[in-house]
Amino acid sequence: MLFNSYVFLLAFLPIVWLLYFGFNKCKWFRVAQFSLIAASFVFYGYQDWRLCLLLAASICVNYGLHLILVRPALRQNIRKMVLVVGILSNLGILFYFKYLDFAIVNFNFLTGSDVALRYIALPLGISFYTFQQLSFVVDSYRREMEKYRFLDYALFVSFFPQLVAGPIVLHSEMVPQFVDRNRKKPDYESMMAGMEYLIWGLAKKVLLADSFGRMWDAGTVSIRGLNSLSAVAVMLAYTLEIYFDFSGYCDMAIGIGKLFRIDIPINFDSPYKARNIAQFWKKWHITLHRFLTTYLYIPLGGNRKGKWRTCLNVMIVFTISGLWHGADWTFVVWGILHGSMIVLYRLQRKRADALPGWLSWLLTFGFVNVAWLFFAAQDMLQPFKLMYMMVLGGFGGFTQGIVNAVCEKNILVVFLDYFCSEGMMSLINQLITTGWFIGGLLLCVKAPSTHEIVAAKHRRQGYFLWLALLFVWSVTKLSLVSKFIYFNF
Repeated sequence: MLFNSYVFLLAFLPIVWLLYFGFNKCKWFRVAQFSLIAASFVFYGYQDWRLCLLLAASICVNYGLHLILVRPALRQNIRKMVLVVGILSNLGILFYFKYLDFAIVNFNFLTGSDVALRYIALPLGISFYTFQQLSFVVDSYRREMEKYRFLDYALFVSFFPQLVAGPIVLHSEMVPQFVDRNRKKPDYESMMAGMEYLIWGLAKKVLLADSFGRMWDAGTVSIRGLNSLSAVAVMLAYTLEIYFDFSGYCDMAIGIGKLFRIDIPINFDSPYKARNIAQFWKKWHITLHRFLTTYLYIPLGGNRKGKWRTCLNVMIVFTISGLWHGADWTFVVWGILHGSMIVLYRLQRKRADALPGWLSWLLTFGFVNVAWLFFAAQDMLQPFKLMYMMVLGGFGGFTQGIVNAVCEKNILVVFLDYFCSEGMMSLINQLITTGWFIGGLLLCVKAPSTHEIVAAKHRRQGYFLWLALLFVWSVTKLSLVSKFIYFNF
């Protein structure tokens, strides 16, 4: 089920909310918790019920490992063995569903073999809930928690606002909220904040991300037909698409959580305002960076074993980060690029920090743009084709496909078309497309984040009227449903 769909917004969400708080009002707290778990499984298995079987099995196995690991009398060598089994079983399931065909393709290429591909469908959210449960198993081994009840753990893993695309939450920040009796009844402030986050996130997705996504699709259909301006526009379109797509999802996840009085951690904090690559990774996919730092980078030695070992650890972490996003060498290259830039920044930090702020931002933003080409690419050649056209594509305005992505069915364009000549309309369309890009960039680098907007104490009545209009406008666009990009991971 998608957040940006009629069935979710107008049926699923209000029904689940009423049931959850209705049961809590009757003081049937465990029934309310079970209803939220059941709703999360309905949400997850909406298009394929078999996904629920995998999720349920994963929850049961990891909870069983937890029960073993927190036993005080268990010998240390047995606990280590259980930990290894837990890590390998979680990673093994993830490998089977996400990486087996990738491994077979590379094995066939290297050995000349002809092993048949399995064409295994990737279960939604498996990368997210696998990492989430890995952290839980490791923390159980470290005895960083008491024994949890099964329902608390099941809800921690399956809670639908964060199930399929994160954030990668920790048990320590979620389970205490699930058992807090003070959070069992609706709260006006939390409800209002939740609605604000939900509306802003929905608008980012359906009004901004999807339009930039159509530009990317239009441009990559025929890269050879692009001129230099259009090739740059296509690159920028994906940069803005993934920004508003992921930002919109994170806002909606936080907002839905707040409707249930659950505070989901911030996972996105205006990363395109970053003035260096290290700052970017403190603002983009914050919880993935936290997981990899805590459970991989630090165990590898972090920055405690000298400069070059630190650089190696960084490269390992970012290579795995790339591979986590997808089973393709394009993602690996994307991870290596970011790792290399982090290493370069660490080695040249004094010089980098001495640069003027505008230049630091421009270099960081330019690098992130180029790296996204590999992240979004269908194959390894596509980014180089686009970069070639940026340099040697020749002069000209935006191609028709890019213009149509913004102007087609645009009410203003339809209105002006009645009064303007064909040549004038062509110029107007070019100006509107230019304005769309400039507006998108300004929203990324100058506008306050959703967190800052929601945290503002003094809001005028006009703000809430604007929110209501924004919600209605966004809902009218839901017929053009598209998945969030991070649903693919």
